[in-house]
Amino acid sequence: MTEKRVGIGDVKVEQGDVMLLAYGVGSCVVIVLYNSEKRVGGLAHVLLPAGSDHSWKYPKGAINEMIIRLGHFGLQASDVVAKIAGGAMMFENFQKQAIGKRNVAETKEELKRLKIPVVAEDIFGNWGRTVSFNILTGEVTIKSYKHGEKIL
Repeated sequence: MTEKRVGIGDVKVEQGDVMLLAYGVGSCVVIVLYNSEKRVGGLAHVLLPAGSDHSWKYPKGAINEMIIRLGHFGLQASDVVAKIAGGAMMFENFQKQAIGKRNVAETKEELKRLKIPVVAEDIFGNWGRTVSFNILTGEVTIKSYKHGEKIL
């Protein structure tokens, strides 16, 4: 299996025996789009809730880029489902900004606009996560120091 890291503000879309990984997911949100029939999926690691519609640091730009790349595999938005993780509040001093909650809200709003169902999520809390997405199986594994391992 090939492993590929997806950094903050990055998007990757692959097919087959590939594991996409995102480390240090705090208030960021990881968005996974997946089609089980073709075993094609993408992972985006977004940083902030809003900004340039074309930047992958924001949900709208990242999701739109994944849809474009999924198109290279003959897929469109209606052919995929979503799983999301992250949106934590890592520091109490940043409660007023609520970046994690806003990241999740913007992500869900964009997915809703595109009629992409969210079939699983591991969101909020006050802990970081590592997210791995096995494209062959469609499993998203969430690991955290505080809460062990969870499979979406």
